[in-house]
Amino acid sequence: MRYLLILICVVFGGGELCAQPAVAFETKTYDLGEVGEKGGAVSRDFRFENTGDAPLVIIKAETACNCTKVRFSRKPVAPGRKGTVTVVYDPAKQDGSFLKAVKILTNTPEKQYIVTIRGNVVP
Repeated sequence: MRYLLILICVVFGGGELCAQPAVAFETKTYDLGEVGEKGGAVSRDFRFENTGDAPLVIIKAETACNCTKVRFSRKPVAPGRKGTVTVVYDPAKQDGSFLKAVKILTNTPEKQYIVTIRGNVVP
């Protein structure tokens, strides 16, 4: 089966049809610990590398509430290069413990990745 796939890739496009990006995050979760309610927004960078052999594109990133924002570059990340998704959390909009997820949509075969931040907002 593997040889058939390689043969198909070589015959149809010199292997270019089989080139795909791949994402390897350094970490997919951060524990922010205690966050002061009046201390202002806090942010964490989720660093990743394109471990594939085609350019990686982050299509969009989604959050579930207005207390969490996300920033990322829309420029393609070349194979072997690194990129960053920054998650910003505003503790003034919630108190107590929190767990916030960000869905990152990409052009990889897996299509989406989830990164999370968690912590506890204190007065």
